Formats: sequence, structure tokens, C-alpha cells
Amino acid sequence: MIASAVVLTAVTMTLAVVGVGPRVTPLAGRDSVSIPSGELGRGEIRFFSYRDDGGKQIRFILGRDRTGKVQGAFDACQQCSQYRKGYTSSRGYLVCRICGNRYPLDSRAGVGSCAPIRLIVQDRGKTVTLETRQLKEHGALF
Repeated sequence: MIASAVVLTAVTMTLAVVGVGPRVTPLAGRDSVSIPSGELGRGEIRFFSYRDDGGKQIRFILGRDRTGKVQGAFDACQQCSQYRKGYTSSRGYLVCRICGNRYPLDSRAGVGSCAPIRLIVQDRGKTVTLETRQLKEHGALF
């Protein structure tokens, strides 16, 4: 009985980090995509997707860092993107679903690491906007 409880707990924790990804909100747009800036609270991280002209789903992350500035990143990195798992979030940090490394959303750690790939966003007061061109340029990560 105790052994089965331990196994069940281990499986649940593994699925939480590796198996089941975060909830993703699909967005559409021709030249740009936007979300209301009020949907991003301080320290909050949200996951989005954009479907390009070829039907590929490109995932990205938006959030406000500790200072309140909106940050963007792709839901992939150079190191672990080959596994197509991306990140999950925990207490304001991005956690790689392959290696378990943790990064603040605004992290720009060294080349070859699992750090988030930056996505340039424009905070226009009531909306946060990004160009779909950026998303398409990094489509190979997905």
C-alpha cells in the first residue's frame, strides 16, 4: 500500500514537470498579435501559441518580471528544443521540462544553455503586441 502511494506520487510529480505542459492560449494575427496588458499580472507567466501559414504551432511566453516590465520568450531553447517540450512555470520562474533548469523570464544566460530565447514585445499601455515575423523566424524550434 505504501509502495503504491510512493509510486503514484512519483508519477504525478513527473507528469507535472515533464508530461503535461502548461495551459496555452492560441492567438491569431496577420502582421502582429496582441493581448490586453491587464491579463499579465506582476510575476505572472502565461503561455501562448500562434499557428503560422504552414500550420506549425509556435509557442511563446509573456509575463511581467519583478519590476513590472513585460517580457517575452519563446517556449523553447537552443539546448533542449530538439525534444519539443519547452518550459513550465513555477513561482515566477520558467522551468525547462527536460533538464529542470530554472530561469526568471528576463534571464539572458549564456549561449548553449537552456535559457529562454528572447522575444521582443511592445507594451503599448493597454495592449502587449509582438510581430508575427519574429515568431515565424524561430519556427524551426517547434
